[in-house]
Amino acid sequence: MNDPHDPFSQMRTALAPWVELPDPLWDAFRAIFRVRTVPAHTPLLLPGDRTHELIFVGKGLLRFYYLSDEGAETNKAFITENMFAGPLAASVLDLPVLYGVEALEPTTMLVARYSDFTALYDHDPLFDRLGRKLAEYLLTRKELRARSLLQQRARDRYLDFLEKHPELAQRVPQYHIASYLGITEVSLSRLKRTLPEKRLS
Repeated sequence: MNDPHDPFSQMRTALAPWVELPDPLWDAFRAIFRVRTVPAHTPLLLPGDRTHELIFVGKGLLRFYYLSDEGAETNKAFITENMFAGPLAASVLDLPVLYGVEALEPTTMLVARYSDFTALYDHDPLFDRLGRKLAEYLLTRKELRARSLLQQRARDRYLDFLEKHPELAQRVPQYHIASYLGITEVSLSRLKRTLPEKRLS
């Protein structure tokens, strides 16, 4: 029986909408991952590192961010339970990773080298399908994020954030949310004062 609190069981459930791996293939996929548990505020990756890893979060919260030449951080994404993340472009092109990763909460995750994952593609067509589905997932998330920054007003970006990720409004510090929205913390506070109270709960 699957344990819903076991990260491997969580990952298999998360994969089910994309592909159903029979037990022998699941065992091969599972074998490339290791469990990693870190305390809050642990840096996992720095911009410029050449570590290409596929991550699945079982419990906790990760912050992905860019770092400017002046040292200013801009939040790229928040990755929570049952979500995948990985440097798709950097892995394919064998380039340094452009972003950093920090655990905002105590976090348990599954980690695999991207090269070990892609090496499975030739073993069975289901792995090739899984790789395509994962790439679509990562690219779609990136495109929607870029479109939001380019086409939405800050107010609409914040309302969209509250609608899609209501729990993050409670778990993520306000200055990190402001950075993710592309505004200052002062602007976020001002924006929140213009919204009905029920939208913030």
